[in-house]
Amino acid sequence: MAIRRPGIQSPTWLFQDFLYYEDPPSELRYLLVKWDGEIFDRVSETFDYSNPPYADDEQRGGSIVARIDYTIEGFLVTIDSWEVNWRDEWPLRLASNYLRNCKYREWDGYVIQVPQDAYSFWVSEYFHPFSNDPRTNLYS
Repeated sequence: MAIRRPGIQSPTWLFQDFLYYEDPPSELRYLLVKWDGEIFDRVSETFDYSNPPYADDEQRGGSIVARIDYTIEGFLVTIDSWEVNWRDEWPLRLASNYLRNCKYREWDGYVIQVPQDAYSFWVSEYFHPFSNDPRTNLYS
């Protein structure tokens, strides 16, 4: 029996992208993936990283299930770190697809690179090395 998972178009996934620090020409950003996207009645139900924090009905929340920290310099997007708080890597896959296919698309001129820390995972997400040197990054 196959495991049924909500797809990227499901209303249960919420993607929130935030600017953490800007030092031209680079930007430090992070992408949060939240599960369920419900509107919280109280601000204290979740920590809102936005600046300024959203209030009342505008605050969309849910459990933070994945996070990707990345840097943008021109058309080069570097994924610096990532974390998953879920039963498998599915939210991280959704987040990488969101970055590659929605925010920083290849046909718009962007190149995304990741370190080779989790080689098999990133290769399964269609990131490839440009050389046989094991110290090089993977590119999409």
